[in-house]
Amino acid sequence: MMKINIIFGFIFLSATCLGQVVLTEIMYDPIGAERSDEFIEIYNTNLSEIDLAGWQVGDGVSFDPLVAANGNSLMLAPNQYGVIFDSNYFSDSSSTYDGIIPANALLLMIDGATFGNGGLSNSTAEAVILVNALEDTVQRYTYSLGNSPGFSDEKIDLTGPNDFVNWGESLRFNGTPGAKNSLTPRDIDLGIERFVLQTKTFIVGGTIPFEFSVQNRGSQLINQFEWLTFLDLNVNETPEPDEILEIFQVTESIPPGDSLLFSGEFINIPFGEAAFGLSISASNDEDSTNNIAIRSVFIDDPSRNDIVINEILFEPETGFAEWVEFYNNGPEAINFNRLHFADSRDTIQICNSDFILEAGQYIVLGRDSILAAQYSLSFDQLIINRKFPTLNNDVDDLKILGPSFLTYDRVTYTSDWYGRAVDKGTSLEKINPAFNGQISSNWSASVAATGNTPGVKNSIAIDVLEPENQLEINPNPFSPDEDGFEDFCVIQYKLTIETAFINIRIFDIRGRLIRFLVNGEPVASQGQVIWDGKDDNGRVARIGAYICFFEALNSERRVHIQLKESIILMKQ
Repeated sequence: MMKINIIFGFIFLSATCLGQVVLTEIMYDPIGAERSDEFIEIYNTNLSEIDLAGWQVGDGVSFDPLVAANGNSLMLAPNQYGVIFDSNYFSDSSSTYDGIIPANALLLMIDGATFGNGGLSNSTAEAVILVNALEDTVQRYTYSLGNSPGFSDEKIDLTGPNDFVNWGESLRFNGTPGAKNSLTPRDIDLGIERFVLQTKTFIVGGTIPFEFSVQNRGSQLINQFEWLTFLDLNVNETPEPDEILEIFQVTESIPPGDSLLFSGEFINIPFGEAAFGLSISASNDEDSTNNIAIRSVFIDDPSRNDIVINEILFEPETGFAEWVEFYNNGPEAINFNRLHFADSRDTIQICNSDFILEAGQYIVLGRDSILAAQYSLSFDQLIINRKFPTLNNDVDDLKILGPSFLTYDRVTYTSDWYGRAVDKGTSLEKINPAFNGQISSNWSASVAATGNTPGVKNSIAIDVLEPENQLEINPNPFSPDEDGFEDFCVIQYKLTIETAFINIRIFDIRGRLIRFLVNGEPVASQGQVIWDGKDDNGRVARIGAYICFFEALNSERRVHIQLKESIILMKQ
């Protein structure tokens, strides 16, 4: 009995001793040099310091003694981490872990060039074995493969078993040498679990709702914390005093593992790139890396949509390329970087760098640089994008989209918009860049000798002035003979009410209705309508005088105003 008791006592004491120092982290596939940047981390779970003199680490085939590094001792203090490198880390003056290893960690190295038999393998799972001065195996762990380069294998529960359930890939790039493992639960750790901006439209003056959740990732109850929103103006992912928008105190308790959901909104955000920030803080939080979240978006401005689609070549001659022409109809230069172009199937970013289009200038977008030679364009008049979509010859839906995919301009054309039979290579031109591109009468076939006018003023363009009177027609007379000169007339109106329903009819001098241009369409207080000189049967009206009868109705469909103006149709 006595012998059995002695043996039992020996086994118990040995087991206690063996559990004092544990393996906690293994970097087998560093991002830096394999010959120097591998490391093995150990931790003293005992209440007293341990002398590591005579201790060894290896892989079962080859073992190397531990030696002090950088003048350190071999005494591992209670609750202290030790980081073991091979000798090359110090002889090669590696800096991979500078600023990562805490000053209170014990730096160690092996008396050898590599761990075990040729270093820690990236292709074969190897055992890491820690042996004490009595040559007892203190710890043994066979690491698992598949970690991303630069991410170590970490132990989760430092006093738990060395099986695959209790180890995992580190959450920190370069691992956590000399510090608490990223996978080990903290006593106090409140982290942002989710932060979502709950809208797809980001425009100046709009409200941007958001939602976020926080989780108690620690082992202790959290009774209160603070959260704040900020606009990260200097893009340093830190809330500065002048960037903070709102601060909230929360006194609701969060048990370990539980989460809380919150919501709010951002308002009055200016035009341009905006980095919306969320920050949380709890007393004695041990992990600040999960306390801040940033969501960056571009805040668009609908008032800046002065860029318009002005000409389209969707059915070129054989061997020629398709293209669209844009025009800057505003008073300021426009940067095409971040703008998008779309047809009914595809959406592309127009360009990937700054491209400035000055006010009143044209630019052509296409797929192939051959456009320069085919249409006598200089390269500063072109944007070439290999992803330019193939345009439909009959029905397509073209859009210019802002940085947040807000629609700046839209043209849903059909081949009927030409207004006449045309040859291949004839473009569809807008009568005036300021007119609504969604209305077919504001477009027609080019009458240029070449069939198109990329990069210059359209052949059918009409310049109009702001109407001084309630109804104004320009040009008048006009000549719809498809020669590109005054082929259309513009009927402009200005009303004293914000919205109305309008009727526009064209009568000959005998009072016969020849064209019902507009029938009860809702409009704003001012606008314009195009007459191409044709009757309701599509035939060009005879030379002579005509009466334009304009009628505006209020919201109750009662007549608000009736106006008449004569139009002279002539031939050149």
